Amino acid sequence: MGIPIVVNVSWFLMLAFVTSMLALKYYPDFAFAADSPYRDDRVLHWTMAIFSGVVFFGSILLHELAHSAVALKQGIPVKNITLFMFGGVSQIAGDARRPLHEFVMAIVGPLCSLLISVTFLAAWWLTGFSDETPVAIVVQWLFVMNLALAAFNMAPGFPMDGGRVLRAVIWGVSGNAIGATRLSTLTGRSIGYSLMILGALAFSGMLSGYIPPYNGILFVFLGLYLENAARQSWVQAKALDILAKHAAEELMKQDLETATRGERLHYLASRGGRRFMFFIADEDERVVGVLTQQELESVPESDRGTKTAGEVMLRTDQVPVAMLREDGASMLQRMDSDARWHMPVVSDGRVVGVVSKEDLLRLLAASFFPQTPALGQR
Repeated sequence: MGIPIVVNVSWFLMLAFVTSMLALKYYPDFAFAADSPYRDDRVLHWTMAIFSGVVFFGSILLHELAHSAVALKQGIPVKNITLFMFGGVSQIAGDARRPLHEFVMAIVGPLCSLLISVTFLAAWWLTGFSDETPVAIVVQWLFVMNLALAAFNMAPGFPMDGGRVLRAVIWGVSGNAIGATRLSTLTGRSIGYSLMILGALAFSGMLSGYIPPYNGILFVFLGLYLENAARQSWVQAKALDILAKHAAEELMKQDLETATRGERLHYLASRGGRRFMFFIADEDERVVGVLTQQELESVPESDRGTKTAGEVMLRTDQVPVAMLREDGASMLQRMDSDARWHMPVVSDGRVVGVVSKEDLLRLLAASFFPQTPALGQR
């Protein structure tokens, strides 16, 4: 589907941990009976563990691809899918426009995991629900783990799938998207704190009859991740809500930096500063292209003295543009999705201004951290 799959280094650590626990503890000590001919076969245990771990993380990838497929269907770009220590996350560059769209995009992941779980249940049924053969035991484990994955993701705390479902329902009933996000993120933070407390109690040995102490560490880290993710989700939602109240015509700068097609890149680089956008004009002063830092960096420094703006610029039909009434939240999300720092504003087919990501971030900084006037200025 054209979606990059990013594998974080922490994913390998978790894969190694899961594989080791299965090979060294679960399969030899719990899966096989004491008189089983497979109980002491270490090579078999490691083979089963590696296969189980890889297939389970493959199931997580399918879970995230289900989210991403629905997002793309709704016209929302997907930057990538990242696999990391606690599973996977789809980097979806935008929010659903309606509660129903949000509900479908959230619920499809757990439904995918449930479908995978049912598939492994059917495979286990074909073995006669055996708990003796290696294949049956691996299939049973994959059935249980995918069922647990579906159930865990339905916990009603944002940004988990269940939290997004909760937000969609509250949003649909109340019509207030930001209020629904606030409530669902508070629920997510509560779940995170609860997991941290549970993990601390387990690690101290107070729950040794229920949770092994070493699992308590995972509970603490998972709780920290969920609490932090929920808090950041609320900040992001609040930021987008602030920007949504401002239109491009309020945010744009009307002084356009122009250059001719024949100007050398090394001169424009020194003239442009840290981040820049030049509008390239022809002899009749019509804008025919755009040159940004991205296009400049694609040219080696040794060639910038000979290459011209006209040779590397983006044509106007290749540049994402905004309309006068487009809101700041939409523009920021599109800039982030396209990895750009500027967006031209167009009216009646003519460029009338430009909005920069830095200006949007300054507006957010002023909203989140308002300046307190000095004592003499009051």
